[in-house]
Amino acid sequence: MKGKIVPVCEEEGLELLFGTPSEKIELYSQALADAGFDPLPEFTPPDEVPPGMFRLLSGRAPMHTFGRTTNNRVLGGLMSENEVWINARAARSLAGFEEKPLKSGDYVMLVNQDGAKSGPVKAKVTERIRGDAVYLVHGFGHTAKGLSFSRNRGASDSALTTRFKVDPVMGGTGMNVNFVRISRAEA
Repeated sequence: MKGKIVPVCEEEGLELLFGTPSEKIELYSQALADAGFDPLPEFTPPDEVPPGMFRLLSGRAPMHTFGRTTNNRVLGGLMSENEVWINARAARSLAGFEEKPLKSGDYVMLVNQDGAKSGPVKAKVTERIRGDAVYLVHGFGHTAKGLSFSRNRGASDSALTTRFKVDPVMGGTGMNVNFVRISRAEA
């Protein structure tokens, strides 16, 4: 191997140098200013959650690799479908659930701001999420006939993600700009 070997992590006492003109962390970036961007990052508040809706958040589960392993029966034994996490207080105040309040294990449907719909998904009523958001593990809600084990299990966060925002400086996409309504799934 040619060249200097660089440690994967920084060693105790090692002088840290960064790829900036000062070789230090720079909060104000002259390079960004020269390119016409904010040289000092400014907070941009996220869009407000529309009344009666929830911000859609999604993430990973440790036993699954994106959506590629949800059809694996061994890994499916650990997690065979996702659930939509909803705050307990928010669940108690959901419109359309007055006569029969939403509880964990009940099936619901999600519809986003553009009319995209999920398949039936179990609710997980919990205190472990904020009241204006819901959460889905990514990789479920497949409809392909060849996926004999995972087909029609859970809800697809991808199908509900019809909008995104692009960071003008680095090009990253933000997908937590989608909102959903919750309704009871029909039997």
